[in-house]
Amino acid sequence: MGTAEGLNYDEALNAAGGWGRYQKLIVLISFFSAVPNTYVGFPMAVSQSKVEHYCTYPPEYYNYTTKNETIRQLIMSSITPLVRNQRHEVVRSSCEMYQRNYSKYPVEDWPEVFPPGNDSTVADCQYGISFSLPPTEENVRMKYAMVCSDAWKAVFTASLHSFGLLIGSMIGVTGDWYGRKPLFIAACVGQIVSQVLTTISWNFASYCFSIILGGISGLVNYVILYVLVTEVSSPGWRNFISIVSSVGFSIGYGSLGLLGYLFPHWRWFIGSMVVLTILIYGPCCWYFPESSRWLAEKGKSDSAIKGLRVIARVNKRTMQFEKALKENDNVVISKSNVTSTGAIEALRVLFKAGIAKRFCALLYGWFVTATVYYAIAFFSTDFSSDRFLNVFLSGIADSPAFVVTYYLLKHAGRPRTAFLLMSLAGLSSLGLPFIPKDLSVLKTILAMIGKGSIAGVFHVWYLMSTEVMPTLQRSSAMGFCSGAGRVGSLTAPYVMYLANTSEVAPNMMMGIAALLSGLICILWIPETLGLPVPDTAVEARDNKRIYRFKLLTNFGTDETRLKNRCDSVKIDETEQML
Repeated sequence: MGTAEGLNYDEALNAAGGWGRYQKLIVLISFFSAVPNTYVGFPMAVSQSKVEHYCTYPPEYYNYTTKNETIRQLIMSSITPLVRNQRHEVVRSSCEMYQRNYSKYPVEDWPEVFPPGNDSTVADCQYGISFSLPPTEENVRMKYAMVCSDAWKAVFTASLHSFGLLIGSMIGVTGDWYGRKPLFIAACVGQIVSQVLTTISWNFASYCFSIILGGISGLVNYVILYVLVTEVSSPGWRNFISIVSSVGFSIGYGSLGLLGYLFPHWRWFIGSMVVLTILIYGPCCWYFPESSRWLAEKGKSDSAIKGLRVIARVNKRTMQFEKALKENDNVVISKSNVTSTGAIEALRVLFKAGIAKRFCALLYGWFVTATVYYAIAFFSTDFSSDRFLNVFLSGIADSPAFVVTYYLLKHAGRPRTAFLLMSLAGLSSLGLPFIPKDLSVLKTILAMIGKGSIAGVFHVWYLMSTEVMPTLQRSSAMGFCSGAGRVGSLTAPYVMYLANTSEVAPNMMMGIAALLSGLICILWIPETLGLPVPDTAVEARDNKRIYRFKLLTNFGTDETRLKNRCDSVKIDETEQML
């Protein structure tokens, strides 16, 4: 049985500085690199926003429609039938017109030949579809006619993005094989390539391909960054560093509304994001470090020590760190039986090491949160009727929520914060359909509370997932959890599509699922506030701080567990237990 000698990694990190200039550099990287993460997928909230459309009139009728509003309304009544929308309101159809031979008669005779309310057969638009926006403000929905019988294209492309995210989350497990830095750089390059392909897409198929590629690379660097934050900072600062990246994500999301306003044509809109992404990711990739904890757990002690020396030098703690090394034979972590943990091996550990229940709770929480979040992000119009202002408000709604989430995590802990935020999101979703349209202010406030809550709990899931999982399975576990979230985001468009048959159904489904997720979280997931991240499955299993229904329980700092934590990591013990 191999044993580890010398200095424990957490002690080594403490000697090198668990919070200093080095971690502040990580804060800057996490903040700025989170901004372009919204530039893949989320631009669809602007570029594929709904645009008023109607059947194109016969060419000879256009002169009449421009004379005055009375004549225009008369012609509309002769050409366009009345239908009921999802709210059961009587409106003019935007996808159908009376099937007539409009060119057979002189246009001057239209009132007598085609009287309003004629019993003529109704058919799809005979002369194409016109949109309310001018060509200079063309968006993707106009370019590829994602309306009427082709309305499925909008839902389909949103699903393709989520499908790409699902693939990307599975690729994210390779972070446990090849390291954090290579995967981060590859994901950044993949995002830029996908944005360029979106900008130059020449048909719907090429546009779909760029959406999938963007999804594959869109989440990997965000997940890897969360893992890195967990591994290079002391427990007391992990929440702060990771919340910064969430704020950066919120700012990036809100900036989509501003970019859409400045560049209303969708190609210029996407092109502006390509430029910003390159400018931001360049310095982030250059300064992005490899995780010294991952190096240590992979048995690469020399590289781990080198990385910790960099941390100590930047934090101006060189003397303390070198003294700690000297007293422990210059060994940070040494193992004789270090094995790679691929996806299958990671699942074996997670399901057989006594932590399967909490892992399943995380999977379900990610699924529900992503379903609700993406449904709001792509399809909500409760904030504003303006397509740009709607996205901007949806983005800035997250920032105050992240501040509240930060203090809740700091004082109330992880599971209790998730329980509270999921409950708020669930109750908000359940209540929205029953607020009258004329109470727009109340509806907007409730929508922002729900959006902010679900965005805040997204951060909680990221943090909890990294803190309850062992080091050699952490990136894989994050990949699987993120994959569950991608299944949720894949489901979101179809959940919202139910609004075509029942306006209440989507909110009911999301609200009940959110409440159930909060309950499961408080019952199964342990508190990790103030604890070092577990390096082995044994250490992860030993965390028994679960609230259940005793929400006012105070676990303190769990001094016993901290005192008894081994100075070495024994992979063989985990293998024997399994």
